[in-house]
Amino acid sequence: MITTVTLNPAIDQTIIVNQYKPGQIHQVQIRRMDVGGKGINVSKVIRLFNEKTTAIGYLGKQNQKIFKQFFHENKIKYDFVLINDKTRTNTKIIDLSRRETTEFNELGFCISQEEIQALKEKIRIYSKKSKYVVFSGSMHKGKNGILFEEYLNEVNDSKKLVIDVTGEMLLQGVKKHPFLIKPNIHELKSTFGLSASSEKEMIQEALNIQQKYQIQWILLSMGSEGALLLSQDQVLKAEAIPVEVKSTVGAGDSMLGGFLYGYEHFKDPIEAFRYAIACGTMAVTMEGTEIFTKQEMLKILPKVQMQDVSSYYR
Repeated sequence: MITTVTLNPAIDQTIIVNQYKPGQIHQVQIRRMDVGGKGINVSKVIRLFNEKTTAIGYLGKQNQKIFKQFFHENKIKYDFVLINDKTRTNTKIIDLSRRETTEFNELGFCISQEEIQALKEKIRIYSKKSKYVVFSGSMHKGKNGILFEEYLNEVNDSKKLVIDVTGEMLLQGVKKHPFLIKPNIHELKSTFGLSASSEKEMIQEALNIQQKYQIQWILLSMGSEGALLLSQDQVLKAEAIPVEVKSTVGAGDSMLGGFLYGYEHFKDPIEAFRYAIACGTMAVTMEGTEIFTKQEMLKILPKVQMQDVSSYYR
């Protein structure tokens, strides 16, 4: 089983306009509301392949109905600590003319010490029966990376840890020597102060991080430049697949879900990387965080092109 931890879930409101201009009135082409939260998005993709997953974290009591309906429809097991508040709403404005997404993310709810302890207990219990424990997304309001470290400490084996966070949280996370981290190139650069100006330099700096913190895998997304999968023994590069991009929201989560399913199912990092690229690609063709189908993903899977560039860095 794969457990996902979403500390700061959201309802994603996606508004699509022909051209977004700050301070102007816009004609909305499409508006949709989707259950969001990075860990929840990962569970959604894992369930697409009928793999066992449980989503845990915090959830607001006052608007939990939309989440419960979503979990039921997608057959996702869940066990959240309920907060006497509303789960936040994040708004994404998609500009069709420039193919850009502008995001307005709320901070989320405040969490009491009692609620923190309740989630720690759930993390401790689920980590014992999980192959991986995935921590994705931002911290809840008013908390920092030190508390994030405390959450991580509840996992009984650091090699189960999968981390998709940024900034101080990522700096705390890598100290645990996790199984995998999944930053994008901008997040990796800003978090670690990297100055790479070429792909070759980027790969070398990422490998330095991997070796320093003994991370088994780094799954690095690079947008239109494709993606990299790096370990001590292997460096794989995948090209981006040309598709019509409707929204980049949730693409990284889909990539991570595809990788974890592929790695667990095939026991092969190359096949896992192929699934990651195919799932990430399908995600950008959807509006908002709408889920694609398994059949759609399998159709695009043969288009994944990758190469092993390990020999260049040994």
